[in-house]
Amino acid sequence: MAKDEEVEIRRAPKMFPWMLTGGLLGIVIALVMGIFAPQDETLPANFVGLLLISFAALGLGLGALFAIVYDLISSRRARRAIANRVTE
Repeated sequence: MAKDEEVEIRRAPKMFPWMLTGGLLGIVIALVMGIFAPQDETLPANFVGLLLISFAALGLGLGALFAIVYDLISSRRARRAIANRVTE
């Protein structure tokens, strides 16, 4: 017996790939900044490590924020359709 149902069709982003991409981009930016930072005595010895942690966390957060905003935009573009559910 088939039942007709109204369903919503949309493309939703996956959070983990966006967060991973943001974190990796933050790590790359931190490494580039660490390489081109002037070497003097005022910088702590773990300067690059601190940059890595802070920029990776910032990238993770921005990646998650971008995925959430994209999800909100995609939910507004959602289409409705009639689907048939077949139960046996």
